[in-house]
Amino acid sequence: MRKKQGIALVTALVLMMVLVAVIAILSVDTLSEIRQNKNNLVNSRARNVAEAGATYAGYVLDTQLFSELKPIIDGYATSFVVGGNDPTTDYVIPQDAWDSVALQIKDALNTNFSALPSSQLAGVGDASLSYDIRNFRIASMPTAGGGGQFQTYTAEYRVVATGTSGNNQRRIQEEGFLTIKVGRASLSQWLFLVEDAGGDRGFFPTGSVFDGPVHANSNWGFWGAPVFKGRITASDGGAWFWDIFNSCHDGLGVKEFLNAGSRPPCTEPVFEKGYDWNAPRVELPTNALSQERAALGLDPTEDNNGDGVPDPITNADRCAVLGISPCAGSNPIPDGVYLINDGSRVTGGIYIQGDVDELYIAAGGDGTQTYRITQAGRTWTIVVDYNTDTTQVTDPLGNVTNLLGVPNGPAPLGTGGPTGQIYVNGNVDALRAPSRTGPVPTDSPDHPPPATIPPALSLETQLNVTAVGGIGLFTDLVYECDPTQMTNSSYLATHPRCASASGPLRTVLGVFSETDDITIRVGAVDDIYLWGSYLSAATGKGLAVENYNTRGPQGKMRLFGGLIQWEDQLRGVIGAGGNVASGYLETFEYDRRFENSRLTPPNFPTTRVFQLADVGVTRLTYKEY
Repeated sequence: MRKKQGIALVTALVLMMVLVAVIAILSVDTLSEIRQNKNNLVNSRARNVAEAGATYAGYVLDTQLFSELKPIIDGYATSFVVGGNDPTTDYVIPQDAWDSVALQIKDALNTNFSALPSSQLAGVGDASLSYDIRNFRIASMPTAGGGGQFQTYTAEYRVVATGTSGNNQRRIQEEGFLTIKVGRASLSQWLFLVEDAGGDRGFFPTGSVFDGPVHANSNWGFWGAPVFKGRITASDGGAWFWDIFNSCHDGLGVKEFLNAGSRPPCTEPVFEKGYDWNAPRVELPTNALSQERAALGLDPTEDNNGDGVPDPITNADRCAVLGISPCAGSNPIPDGVYLINDGSRVTGGIYIQGDVDELYIAAGGDGTQTYRITQAGRTWTIVVDYNTDTTQVTDPLGNVTNLLGVPNGPAPLGTGGPTGQIYVNGNVDALRAPSRTGPVPTDSPDHPPPATIPPALSLETQLNVTAVGGIGLFTDLVYECDPTQMTNSSYLATHPRCASASGPLRTVLGVFSETDDITIRVGAVDDIYLWGSYLSAATGKGLAVENYNTRGPQGKMRLFGGLIQWEDQLRGVIGAGGNVASGYLETFEYDRRFENSRLTPPNFPTTRVFQLADVGVTRLTYKEY
């Protein structure tokens, strides 16, 4: 019996030893797995942090690179003036500066975007970034005789994102190349640009709002608290500060020219992003494009003598394009409307000789665009159908001509291709869109515009209206699709054609008077909506309001796009309490698509000076290690 008990005890001890050994082995395996899992977790975190850094680097290249490049590229480009230089043979950025430019780009990126801090990574690690730019070189130059719109440069890039979590690191490397486009800047890149802001004669009052790039070479004037949401600049050292009721400027009088930093009582402009007085002048340059050439289907930049100004057009040129024979006398072109074509296909824009009583533009809402031109009792109707790529012209006698192609979009340089250009060799008494279908409340939002305002421009239309003389406005001028609503799902649900648009919205309008004012006439609608870029650059001219001081109060002039003018015109009168007594109170809202000339109305005037126009990023390889 004792023997059996002894055997049982030994067996139990052996089993206990085996169990302890198994537990020990399991414990070792478990600890190893824990350590391995922990290492995997930390390694995974390091990889995730590296991926976050790579994503940030992509954001930098896509959205911040342009701003970093601009002062570097413009440092060379703005000294390259067409006329003194030939962009078809001379590099905007000299060859001996290419290595320096690559190094400057590299240093700017590594200085300003070298890390994604742990505060943005939920505290799980840090991401550092290293950029390399190399082999900066020319990619393309414009052809001779084309006037030289753009030069394109390219460079290779590499960015390494290093993610650190604990003691672990992972890296992600991306390589590709940059495409850097340098060209003449469009004046449409400004929300408000003026030679003389007219501040000694009038002012921007409380209720005026500017939300984009604003510059005056001289003579700003303020009353109350106008709001400047973007940076405001001027080339003189101060501004006129007004007290129109002479009630609180402590003896300064109705107006005083003071240092720009002054804030006398009653007049305290709101400069949300600061101001820059004594800034360099921004010249309103000699037009570096010929809108007449564009309308005729000719190269708008043709400059055979290299002086930076398009070659003049002779009567022989006009007669040849318009089919006028014989081409005799000092004024051989009969008054009328000419859609440039070769007999079967549209090859240019719309050319109008003589004054126009009414130029009516209307979007059909179905992929069509209508232009109706009335001149001395005669009417031409041009219907553009983008769906079928055809254009129909009905002349004053009722004769109908059907043509292939449409007069829309920028003219390919040197090709004489279709162009969204209407050129009037005379005045336009009335530029109109369809009348409102109902009332517009005074408190209507700027975007989207009320449904009672029919659109002037179809989704597909890119248009520049240029007149040698003055242009009169009576109606709203808006687009079929609101550029500010293209990511608004509820808006797109009720605007199916806008929802079907592929890529960035390209609808755009330019209105340009070569020698006179653009004028909002007596009889124009209250609270007028004007979309597009408006230019009146002749000395003393601008956007005017006819009889601004006697026509009665008409609410707001809601400009969405830009205004470029030589001299700011008086457009309204402020009464007691700061309300509009006559004319309009203005709000200026920037169309962000115009920023840095990334979108411009076709053939819109440009400067003779080059600047950075666009940057493209092409990604080639992506690896983790």
